[in-house]
Amino acid sequence: MKFVNRGDSVQVRIEEKEGYQWILLKKGAEIDIPEQQGINYGFDRIEAVKGKIGAIEVETKQIEYTSDGLFLKELTKIKGIGKKTAEDIVEWGTKEKLIEYVKENKKLPFRDDVVLLLEENYGKRA
Repeated sequence: MKFVNRGDSVQVRIEEKEGYQWILLKKGAEIDIPEQQGINYGFDRIEAVKGKIGAIEVETKQIEYTSDGLFLKELTKIKGIGKKTAEDIVEWGTKEKLIEYVKENKKLPFRDDVVLLLEENYGKRA
C-alpha cells in the first residue's frame, strides 16, 4: 500500500530477500509498504482514484489522513507508554476526547501510572 510522509524525515525499515534495509524517508516522500507498517510510522495513506477527463482516462492520488496513526505515534513517544497501551488509548478515543477528559478531570479507564503520564502530557500538569 502506498503512503506519504507528512512529518519529519524518518528511518524506515524495509524487508528484502536477504534481510532488512533502512532507508531515509524525507517529508513529502512516498513509499510502498505494508498497511500496518505505514500506520505504525504515522504515514498518510494514498489511494489511487480512476476517472475520465473527456475521453482520456486518468488516475489521481487521494490522500487519506490517518489522525489515529499520528496520535498512536505521539503516544508511543511518551516514556512509560508502550505500543499496546497506546493502541488501547487510540481504540478508546481520539486525542481531542483525551484532552477533554483530562481538562474536565473525568475518570480515564487506564492504569493509574498511565493516567498520570497522560495528564502530564495532555493538560492537567502541563
